Parts: sequence; C-alpha cells; structure tokens
Amino acid sequence: MLEIIDLVKEYNHKKILDNFHLKLDSNGIIFFLGKNGAGKTTLFNCIMGFENYSGEIIKPLNIAAVFDEANLYSHLNAYDNIKLLVRRTLKKEEELVLLQYIDDSVLKRKVRSYSLGQKKILSILIAIFTHPEMLILDEVSNGLDYETAKQVKNLLLSYKKEMLILVCGHQFDFYNRILDEVFVINNMELIRVDINEFTDLESVYEKYVG
Repeated sequence: MLEIIDLVKEYNHKKILDNFHLKLDSNGIIFFLGKNGAGKTTLFNCIMGFENYSGEIIKPLNIAAVFDEANLYSHLNAYDNIKLLVRRTLKKEEELVLLQYIDDSVLKRKVRSYSLGQKKILSILIAIFTHPEMLILDEVSNGLDYETAKQVKNLLLSYKKEMLILVCGHQFDFYNRILDEVFVINNMELIRVDINEFTDLESVYEKYVG
C-alpha cells in the first residue's frame, strides 16, 4: 500500500508539488502523466527517499526502482550483475523467467555489449527478483523497439498482481491497455482520472495537460 498525505516539494522556495494526497492498494500498474518538468520524477524521488519534502508518505519497506538509465555494472555479465544486485542465488523458477526474456548466450556477455532494450529488461528483472512490494519505473519505455516493448509489457502484466507498480513515460502507445489507474500531475496538482471515460492516454493528455 502507498499513502501520501499533504505532500509539498519545493526547489529554491518554488513549489513543484503542492498538497498531494494519494492512497493506493497493494498491486496494479499505476500511471503518472504530465509534461516534462511537471514533477513525475520528483514525486518518485520523494517516495524513494531521495528528496526532502514536507508531509507524510506511508510506503512499503521493500521498494525497487528502475530509471531511464539502467544502473548496471557494464564490465560484468548479467549473471554477475544479478549476484551483486539481487544478493542471493536465483530460484529455479526465477532462472526460467530470466531465460524467457534473455537468451543464455546474451546473459554470459558483458553488459556493455547489450542493446538499450536488453539493459532495461535485465534491470527490471533484477528489480523484480529482489521481491519488492512496490516497483517504480521512470521512463523505462524510452528507446525500446517494438519487440522489446512487447516483452517489457508482458513482463509487467505478469507481475502486476504481486506488487504495486508505479510508472511514467511519454510513449503512450506502450502504456495504453496495461494500466489500472491514471493520475495527472499538472500545475503542481495531482488529479485522479477515471480511465473508463477515455479511450487512450492521448485523450487524457489533451483534456488535462494539452
């Protein structure tokens, strides 16, 4: 569960987020929509504890996050990255999931040779293997080709009943039809959207932001 009460975030005495209130259940894919600079990443950073703020955030103890730039050890292969970042040996079923998305021959190569999509899939899998109660994904859809985007969507859908997944991004086609709730951040305000009233995220953007 995630609950945000009276959240205010300022930079140099200028408000970025003003009096945010939010209460979410323990699972599902939740999308945050807004222009560049609206405060989506700032909100995620507050939830992660990377930013100071006023107000209260009640959150799970175990949170994982993947941002646009994958934080992997480029001089190591995927298996060594998993050992360092997951900090345990994968279970058999987790190994099968890993091989479902990345071929063993790729996993044995150094990460510096990976495509952008391969790095992002590996980063998301590593985050999932830490068994978080909440997973934050900031702009992970950037730069993905069609096949990789399809893989990432399937991965998120397969785990959305097990954890709360917070996402943001500008590739609306990627997120359409996989979301459970949508919130708009605009003019320092947080707005809950009834997604049943809209056919796609483009329509939401046009009404609340555009």
